[in-house]
Amino acid sequence: MSAPQAPYDARYTRAMQPMTVRGVTFKNRVVLASMGLDMAEEDGCMSPDLTAFYRGIMDGGAGGIILSNAAVSPDTALLPRALKLFSDAQEQALAPLLREGAARDVVIGVQLQHYGGQGMTMCTPTDVLLTPSGIANTSLKTLDPDFQFREMTRSDIQTVIGQFSAAARRARQAGARFVQLQGANGYLLSSFLSKATNHRTDGYGGTPLKRARCVIEVVDAVRAAIGDDVVLGLRLQINDLLGADGMLPEDIYPALPALEAAGVDIFEVSFCVADTFGAMSSNTPEVRAMVAEQVKAFRTRTDLPVGYAGFIGSLTEGCRLIEEGVIDYIPMARALLADNDLIRKELSGREADVHRCRWDGLCFKDKYNPGFDRVYCCVNPKYLRPPQGDMAALS
Repeated sequence: MSAPQAPYDARYTRAMQPMTVRGVTFKNRVVLASMGLDMAEEDGCMSPDLTAFYRGIMDGGAGGIILSNAAVSPDTALLPRALKLFSDAQEQALAPLLREGAARDVVIGVQLQHYGGQGMTMCTPTDVLLTPSGIANTSLKTLDPDFQFREMTRSDIQTVIGQFSAAARRARQAGARFVQLQGANGYLLSSFLSKATNHRTDGYGGTPLKRARCVIEVVDAVRAAIGDDVVLGLRLQINDLLGADGMLPEDIYPALPALEAAGVDIFEVSFCVADTFGAMSSNTPEVRAMVAEQVKAFRTRTDLPVGYAGFIGSLTEGCRLIEEGVIDYIPMARALLADNDLIRKELSGREADVHRCRWDGLCFKDKYNPGFDRVYCCVNPKYLRPPQGDMAALS
């Protein structure tokens, strides 16, 4: 199935306009934002389950897809079936989906991830998590009570930069025209950006620009690895919801020129970390207004395309946000999980047939549920959540 072609309702014109970034053209401005589906093979290779999900998103008409976060090292993991990209086998398993995306005019991006202090050691050969300043995440203690953590040395930082670079090179070799770095949500790169988790007094901490130095160096190394014809995106934390002791939007502004100069082409702004996820889990008018206000302010600080992850549930809403100057493109995640065909249905005038996300966050919990073998959904008939599994263990 393919998405309806013009003419379509003029309300959706802004969503359906092509967008070209570094010579790579997205046929429309709707992009599946990366979701931690954790449905890869046990060795981190692309699986039939993941391929089927992304194929459904392509069928539904998205212009771009950003894959589930792919770990850049065997020493960082969150769950057993997370996507990974540090071996020949993982690179080779990724290539067919990237070829299919290119053949179907869908730009598929590979998101590169290091979990840092928000990882778990049960899935790695090491029992120590790397963090900027030896400050651990508290939320994951219930899942991995024995984990240890330590402050990274400068040598550690250089090793991680090399791991991101090597994974990016593998993504390009597999056929990717788009690579995104996960620099948000409390994982390793974003933990360097926040005052709450970065107390360093060397060149990697102490001021907003120094706290951004690790991210800037990763961007620079990845750009060198992927060359000039691959889009480089950055999912960027601007507010960890920890208040003045954490990260606020104004903390990242001094680093934007350096990030752009190092090679970033497109930003996807994000909010919250594991310890503050509850504050962002409810789709309330207050949360939506806060997000839109801060993203719009961020957008005035850069000439690059800007989108944000979270709570965009329809083409109508996405087009309104473009019209209001909040975003340049429309990342959707849970809305497209709830209905892979959302775009196709809305363009066809079948808005009433869309299975709308309830924003209850149960899909995020599925992957931690020992009774489930995949992420499910409350409303999507393709993978409705079965009435089984020990949900009490997740409360």
